[in-house]
Amino acid sequence: MQAPLSRPASELKAHYDAIVVGSGYGGGVAASRLARCGRKVAVLERGSEFRPGDFPDDAMAAGAQMQVSGQGLAIGPETGLFDVRLGADIHVLMACGLGGTSLINANVCLSPDPRVFDDPAWPREVRTDRLLPEGYVRARHMLRPAASPATMSYEKVQALRLAASAFEHPVKPVPLHVTYESGPTAGGVHQEACTQCGDCCGGCNVGAKTTVASTYLADACSFGAEIFTRLRVRSLKKQADGTWSVNARVAGSSEVLSLTADIVVLAAGTLGSTEILLRSEAQGLALSHWLGSRFTSNGDAIVLAYNNDVPVNGIGVGNPPKADVPPVGQAVNGLIDLRDAPHVRDGLAIVDCALPSAFAPLLPAMLVPGGAILGERDERGLGDIVEAVRRSGESLIKGAYEGAVHNTQTFLAVGHDAGNGVMRLEQDRIVIEWTNGPKQRVFQHIEETLKTASAATGGAYMRNPVSERMLGGNLMTVHPLGGCTMGADASSGVVNHKGQVFDASSGNGSGAVHAGLYVCDGAVIPCPLGIHPLLTITALAERAMMLLAIDHGWDMNEDDAPLRAGAPEPAEVPVPVAAVAKEKKGRFAWLGRLGRQETARVEGD
Repeated sequence: MQAPLSRPASELKAHYDAIVVGSGYGGGVAASRLARCGRKVAVLERGSEFRPGDFPDDAMAAGAQMQVSGQGLAIGPETGLFDVRLGADIHVLMACGLGGTSLINANVCLSPDPRVFDDPAWPREVRTDRLLPEGYVRARHMLRPAASPATMSYEKVQALRLAASAFEHPVKPVPLHVTYESGPTAGGVHQEACTQCGDCCGGCNVGAKTTVASTYLADACSFGAEIFTRLRVRSLKKQADGTWSVNARVAGSSEVLSLTADIVVLAAGTLGSTEILLRSEAQGLALSHWLGSRFTSNGDAIVLAYNNDVPVNGIGVGNPPKADVPPVGQAVNGLIDLRDAPHVRDGLAIVDCALPSAFAPLLPAMLVPGGAILGERDERGLGDIVEAVRRSGESLIKGAYEGAVHNTQTFLAVGHDAGNGVMRLEQDRIVIEWTNGPKQRVFQHIEETLKTASAATGGAYMRNPVSERMLGGNLMTVHPLGGCTMGADASSGVVNHKGQVFDASSGNGSGAVHAGLYVCDGAVIPCPLGIHPLLTITALAERAMMLLAIDHGWDMNEDDAPLRAGAPEPAEVPVPVAAVAKEKKGRFAWLGRLGRQETARVEGD
């Protein structure tokens, strides 16, 4: 089993060169790269550390790891792994634990349509230099995404192929940060090979999921970073000597700690980083008026095709398996890529998704009534109706691995909403206002598209039963973005292209920044990506840390690591090589052989 990474709070020092708040993709990158630069780094995570074998594997254990807050509710432990935030307009599901969302996400490593970066919301530097493509190279080197060799054999993918035929599109295998062979991660942590149990979204008890904890955070520890869990950072304050005071509360108590650092990187997630800055602003920190704005759900919709005419086998079985069924696969395996629309904002990406085995006992009671009464399907004959009722009864009697529930496909669709939600503090907790969000055209487009996909396999279209029947009918997103978005200056964003936080005391038109304060997570993304965001969040964080090292003249101690691993240079973000050669010429030696090759190529033109 992986050795613990975290330390007891009693080992905290009063001052660090850098404090990283949060331990997801952005925080992991920041911790690794700053530690490699020789800085004394502390990582502060609000949740607990989970190692393979620690994740809940039944409904009772999963319920004990569920925290639900908002709309007047506060249920469950504040360090619960599954963090559900209820809103008047939209709900958010996040992870709470060391490694952030990587603990319970679907591992999907896909890049946006290149046209996404044509949006003027992105700062010019992001759109024109070579550092974002290099960020993707580095992200792939650490996470090592690959599609399962057995992708097309899984029953849920075969069903997805039938759905894709309605759009005359193929199903593409999805690269995942999962290992199919045992061995060490890029962070030196031993992994076991994936057992194809389908439990990725409940936490991987096998250890095959290549999480941030097993890669970036393990790497950070090997270079001296110190990691602390169960510490919820509340606010920041700039000290007279230019350092930053970080105030954190110990989970489960009223004890408040105060630490200082020369550099603070906020990477607490879209809601977490925004909440910390909103609270800091209320205490006097001068920040852009854009703080909290441009919230986007990334166009997320979770939908089911209930009781298809073909087996789906889309419920995880755990390890050891709880049911005698064929291999489920990973949480996500196949992509129906409808992003080739003439206008980028009309594109959709649709994937299958296996539900965790911990929730399997609850699924028949949740799905059968909704599928039979609320599900929408094409008109069918009496014989078909009788057979559908028989399969529903089979699931109620025999469980989720039989009958209608066994034949139910879960779709996750991602598109482009307007990105115009607002986050603010209410009674000292962050709330989301997005009054027109659920009515936006993208969600109607998704519904129409997934009704077509459901009909192709004979399933009944069914909205997410958790949000539809239990949580008031609101949308639910697992990919919240925005709140601390990039801009050219404080009049157009909260941070610059490097992730540095703008200092609004010099006026909103100023590009002045609060020296040493960065945001490095999904909160900085200024518009929907139209695809699962983890790879882009990681790449942007890598880019920010490269620029931080350049600005300080630090050596990142890498020795051409990305190219040693044979990671392909991505073509997803077409930016001119000449731009980076012109702006950063002579400062690429530490970036590795890629930078030298690209600069040499331009100089030889």
